[in-house]
Amino acid sequence: MIVLFNFCIRNAKESLSMLKGNRPATGRPVLKYIWGAMPVVGLLVIIALLSIAIQKKTDQLAAIKAGVDELYGVQLAVKDIDRVVKTLREAQDTSDAVDRLKKLLNVTDDQAKAIVHLPLNSMVQFQQDKLGKQIAFLEQQIAEKKISAQALVPDVNVVALELSPMPVRDRMNLPGIVEPWVKFNIAAEVRGKVDEKRIEKGTIVRTGDIIAMIDPKDYEIALQAAKASFDTALASKNRLEKLYKEQLASRSQLDDITAQVEQTRAQMDSAALNLERCVIRSPITGMINNLYIEKGQYVKISDPVAEILQMDKVKVVVGIPESDVSALETVNSFQVTLDALNGRTFTAEKHFLSSASDAKARLYNLELRMENPSGEILPDMFARVEIVKKERPAALVVPLYSIITIKNEQLVYVVVDNIVRSKKVRTGIQEGWQMEITDGLASGDRVIVIGHRSVSEGQKVNVVRTVSKMEDLGN
Repeated sequence: MIVLFNFCIRNAKESLSMLKGNRPATGRPVLKYIWGAMPVVGLLVIIALLSIAIQKKTDQLAAIKAGVDELYGVQLAVKDIDRVVKTLREAQDTSDAVDRLKKLLNVTDDQAKAIVHLPLNSMVQFQQDKLGKQIAFLEQQIAEKKISAQALVPDVNVVALELSPMPVRDRMNLPGIVEPWVKFNIAAEVRGKVDEKRIEKGTIVRTGDIIAMIDPKDYEIALQAAKASFDTALASKNRLEKLYKEQLASRSQLDDITAQVEQTRAQMDSAALNLERCVIRSPITGMINNLYIEKGQYVKISDPVAEILQMDKVKVVVGIPESDVSALETVNSFQVTLDALNGRTFTAEKHFLSSASDAKARLYNLELRMENPSGEILPDMFARVEIVKKERPAALVVPLYSIITIKNEQLVYVVVDNIVRSKKVRTGIQEGWQMEITDGLASGDRVIVIGHRSVSEGQKVNVVRTVSKMEDLGN
């Protein structure tokens, strides 16, 4: 390359001299002009090739430096593995996990992403001394500018996942709140002094159970008076009917006494009803949430007595984003997790979906019906509702971290006869750390899931383990 470079320089100078008007000493001037121009072109080509080589080497060096930075992040994660694992398990999604790790370990965005995409079992099994040696080795290569791929990437041991169809679900988890199925407010229907209070707040009552009693004496007297009036009117009617038959009484007299009988009957029924209302009963089965009266207290009509919550079944209210409302048209069953009950999960059914959104939050209220025969589910408990929007019963699925994005294209590495081959893929449903592949892979393909970031197209690898189930990657 150096000899060729010197040759081009020497002849290029001679060509430039000719272009200025200095004729060549020998014959064939036209050929000499052409021959003299060739080194100029060659020199330009050499300069272009050198520029490409320098840029390629610079890009490689930058990539290795970025890899070392990521290894530093992994090293921090290994040192604090317990808190890292707990953080990853508590995260709602990949973005949330990255944000949590940045705060926990004080690392960069790229370092946090490298930790998130690393399988937990691999992270736990990392040996800090080996990790430290790997970082030191790479730093030495950078310092000496030894960035040859063969020098940095020795033969790699990998773990492969052999693809087979499996179910995958597009699901989301949303927060919700438990509400009573019915909130019933009981009010006094007659006035009087509270003679007896039978229950306290928190008591479970059945339909018809006595809550309180109002002093009935006045209403008993009123009933007796109404009954006496009725009996008198009825006797008068009977007597007038006999007289009417004997034509000793007029029809109008009989009609008047008949009307009087009906009037006194109504007064007697009203008095009996008021006496019955002195006993305040529960109209539903539920829990006494509030009690507003005390013994000896005087109450008027419509004064509040108690608040009862029907809890044999409950409502779970969830706010649904506008973009997900249409997906609920065919969804009728939901899984509800209650942290207050040690994370137990219950099945709920769709009861009602609001047709109008909340003006501020722009969420549509979804009400779920959930049975609560034991009464252990209480109002205002926090709920986490799992909503399955789509489901594929037989999909090809790979770990999310095994997918690599290069120039806006997604690809995975597969093993064919111990040789690495890259395949462009299209993704579909994401379920947790699993991603559906809709195009680019076939059943039986062996996807590199551990060691995929240390290989390249055409590289020979050693497959130390092949798993057939996603669950086996954690073992």
